[in-house]
This record gives sequence, structure tokens and C-alpha cells, in this order.
Amino acid sequence: MRALVPLDGSTTALAIMPAVRRLVEMAPGIEVHLVTVLDPGAVRGRAEHPVREPLGAAVGTAAIRIPAPRLIESHGEAIARKSTEWREKLEDIAKTELPGTAATIHVEWSHHTAKAIIELANELDVDVIALGTHGRSGLSHLLAGSVAEEVIRDSGRPVLVVRAKSQ
Repeated sequence: MRALVPLDGSTTALAIMPAVRRLVEMAPGIEVHLVTVLDPGAVRGRAEHPVREPLGAAVGTAAIRIPAPRLIESHGEAIARKSTEWREKLEDIAKTELPGTAATIHVEWSHHTAKAIIELANELDVDVIALGTHGRSGLSHLLAGSVAEEVIRDSGRPVLVVRAKSQ
């Protein structure tokens, strides 16, 4: 048996972990795959900003030049850094939430979270996708949408959904 557990670092996403622990208890030997999906458009390289000294009073026609920031990390390097950071976060979650269970870690890059989850589920041929949701309704649901709802609707696989408790 294989389970795919999408996580985004939020307490909402982590609400699924007690149910995943129960799955592990019920099905010893289950393969647990933890995944996060990151948007490559949301990642920026780092720039070094020059020290800005007080301009003081400009006298006459003197021009004050402020050097432009210098790029010290490219977009590709930023993506590699984020991948490493998220891999470490997911490994920590696995150690904390699923002690004694060997979890496989995946970091996926996509502009469309639900689609990436479904594609990975198909690639791994998982038996269940387990995820947390805000459980929004009404206007907030219409505006924010729901990754969980899209996964349920489009995956064609069993989906275990746990609604996070209201804070």
C-alpha cells in the first residue's frame, strides 16, 4: 500500500498527520510519500543591497550615485536552495510525526498544485492521497478555491481529507 501526503508547512496541512499515523498502524509496511509543491514563479534569487549612507546635503551640481543591487543568487540557485530547505523540512516532519516509519520525500515544482499532486500520485500509483484542508465555504471558498476539492474531483483515487480545527 502507498499513501501520498501533500504538505505545505501550514498547521492546516499537518492536521492530516494523526490519520496518517493511524494508516501506518493499520497497514504495517505502508509506503508513505510526503510531498510539497512549490511555485517556481514565487521564488526569487537574492540580491546584495549596498549600504545606504545618509545622503546629507547636496551642494552645487554634485550628483550622488547609489550603486544598484548586485545579484548574488540566480533563480536556478534559489530553486535549488528552496528544494533543499523543503526536503529538510519534510524530513523533520517525517521524524517528528511518523517516528520509525521510512517516508520518501518529494519536492515538486509547478504553477498548479493540485495537478502536480495528481500527477505524482499517478506516477507512484498510490492507493490513497491524504491531505488536510481549511474546509472553507461561501465567498472565501469561491475566491481561494480548494486544492483538496480539485484533488478529490480530478484524481480518480481515494482521498482522505481532514479538516483542520478552527483556530
